[in-house]
Amino acid sequence: MRGIDLIASFELEINKLDDAIRKPVTDDSLYWINQAVMKFVRDRFNGNAPKRTSYEQNEKRTRDLVKLLKEFTVVFYSMPDLHDETYVRKDEVYTSEDYVHANLDDPTAGFYTEHEDYDIYEYNYPADLLYVLNEDVVISDLDGDYKTDTCVFECTADNFMYRINNSLTDFHYRYHRARPLRIRTNDGFRLLTDKNYKINTYTLGYLKIPTEVTAQDPEMEYTDFDDNTWLEIIKIAAQMYVEN
Repeated sequence: MRGIDLIASFELEINKLDDAIRKPVTDDSLYWINQAVMKFVRDRFNGNAPKRTSYEQNEKRTRDLVKLLKEFTVVFYSMPDLHDETYVRKDEVYTSEDYVHANLDDPTAGFYTEHEDYDIYEYNYPADLLYVLNEDVVISDLDGDYKTDTCVFECTADNFMYRINNSLTDFHYRYHRARPLRIRTNDGFRLLTDKNYKINTYTLGYLKIPTEVTAQDPEMEYTDFDDNTWLEIIKIAAQMYVEN
């Protein structure tokens, strides 16, 4: 729906609820519409089951949010030779400082650092990320052979060392299989391996932040939701406006 249609529908819905209430100014209309969008997404994402992280719990909920679904793949390039402090990436050699800048210029390139007990693969999440849905990786042995699809194991900063120190966990590479540990950072994540295998790619499936409805271009089409879903959001916005 166009921005101008959303505002008109919002005002009409308010009149249905209370025809004596003051008509909102445009800024108020935009504020409550955007508030309703975020409330709608949060409620539809996990509803009354906060421990479930999939939005695909039924056909209706899937259709409500499917246009927000995005996928992003990070490619991790060759491991660094820390002895001469150079990094190999796409058959080119960089100093450690240049390597970081090269990755900043390439939005699909992650970079690698080394720790005494584990290897670290680090990357920032996309700026439009709202909710993480799935995190999958392709791992291989140190020679790049035996590529295997697997998923990460979610850890926190206060408990990841247990899985590293416990030799029985699937963090450790056995028979060409393992699960890297994933730890959140301020802007992204770190993936940890046991130094016996490497991560080739990391694929993130997520729901993006909906496009903000603004007054800049009243004719702009907002396509994050279909028209029927927008009508539900407008009803939520009108109810919130009347209650407040």
